[in-house]
Amino acid sequence: MVVGPGDVALSDLKSHGISLQNQLIYDWSRAFSDSAPSSGFGRYSYDLYMPVDGEKLLGWKGSDGMVRLKHHMRHFGNDCVGESQLYSNIDANSRTTLYEAWVEQKILSDKLRFKAGKIDANTEFAVVQNAGDFLNSSMGFSPTIVAFPTYPEPKLGFNAFYRGKSAYTAGVGVFQTAGLGRLTVVEPGRNWNVESESLPGRVSVGYWRLDGGTIPQYDGKQTSGAQGFYSVVEQSLYRSKSSSRGVSGFLQLGTAEGRISPFTHHVGGGAILQNPCRKRAKDSLGIATTWIRFTSYPQAGFDFASETVVEGYYKATLTSHVSFVQDVQYFHHPGGLRANPDTPVITPRLVISF
Repeated sequence: MVVGPGDVALSDLKSHGISLQNQLIYDWSRAFSDSAPSSGFGRYSYDLYMPVDGEKLLGWKGSDGMVRLKHHMRHFGNDCVGESQLYSNIDANSRTTLYEAWVEQKILSDKLRFKAGKIDANTEFAVVQNAGDFLNSSMGFSPTIVAFPTYPEPKLGFNAFYRGKSAYTAGVGVFQTAGLGRLTVVEPGRNWNVESESLPGRVSVGYWRLDGGTIPQYDGKQTSGAQGFYSVVEQSLYRSKSSSRGVSGFLQLGTAEGRISPFTHHVGGGAILQNPCRKRAKDSLGIATTWIRFTSYPQAGFDFASETVVEGYYKATLTSHVSFVQDVQYFHHPGGLRANPDTPVITPRLVISF
């Protein structure tokens, strides 16, 4: 085997604790309604990750870092569905940005972890681990969390986490926001395992608060503070003893104040079947629904009280680096407006990691 200069350079970086990872996501959506164009809507997102092992690079035991660059392009078409819960979780305005840049330090045998820098808050808080292959944005985190600094615009923040030998965990995060002051998130949690069946589960309950900014209210007034709650429950429901087949489920809840948030309540949940076909051990099949209640303030302009989305997908793992997801969603009262008819949307997605 011939080893080129690029291979030598990468090997040298790894020996110093620096590695490079790439991911390209491309999807194309088609809405089947009279108000949506037949050409559909396309977009892609490319990420270049550079994880850093602080001990190898600088000799700092328990330290890590990450630099993440993102290039996103809304390739063609415009969204004419009018939904509040986005059917593609990579949909955003075109941009190239330094997406994340943070360092973290673990101490006391990894019981305590501190993280600071530009951080995607949803990588640490309100995470729904089992829902990672769903495409709707609300499957990733509750949309009731106002000014949550996640995709497409993470912000500077400081996080602290505790994980002991017991099943209990706790996390605190303080983040900048896009013009609404400071967001503080507190999230205790608990993990468990049904030992007789080896079925892990977890629950987290989060409290968030905005402070220090000027937050507009729907009644025309302004406030400097707002708050809300969210919760995530995940449970492995079945695991085959002879194969990788398994079933897991999740439930999301969220609340916010209607005077400042367009969404006052959120309920979501779903189930995922791993290894649905005997010869497709790494494939998965999922079905879920997500519901939001809109604020009742007339100034918000909603015609309907809520929006409901039902989503199903099949993920085919083609190789260790390539997967294909076929996703279908149905929107009931998209955007809470009479002008937006109920609409099914299909989205095939290609994911390449290298």
